[in-house]
Amino acid sequence: MDVNVLQIEDKTKTASEQVIGAIGDGHKWQWEENRNALLSEFARDKIDHTLAILAEQFEHKWDKKSVKAMPKELKSQLGELTKLSKEQLLFSSPASSSHPALLAIWWPWGHGATVSLRLLILESSYRAPEPFENKDSFFTIIKKLFS
Repeated sequence: MDVNVLQIEDKTKTASEQVIGAIGDGHKWQWEENRNALLSEFARDKIDHTLAILAEQFEHKWDKKSVKAMPKELKSQLGELTKLSKEQLLFSSPASSSHPALLAIWWPWGHGATVSLRLLILESSYRAPEPFENKDSFFTIIKKLFS
């Protein structure tokens, strides 16, 4: 194995320690070299617990609809991964002074009994999106124009 690949694997494991620790020992993790990601494949009985942990550990959750509001720099970095199907999810956190930007890829298998979860470090960080609820809706803007 290439020294650079080992460095990426070590950095990913270090950056993911908190998430993996919170998920617990019920998941087995392996390194997926072609994606530079930690991979866990698990059964349906772990879905609710794992999703709850991911929602706690990551700042942003992206689904098929919300991915449209994803920051451009993140969307361009993820490329084809942003073309989500109904059950697929992405969780992300921008970099901070203590950790790099991190991504979790939630990929249920077609039959629905198994899920693949990948954790990886993003190549570059992104600016967090503004909270959507703080923006006026289209109708509120129109009402303000005429009041």
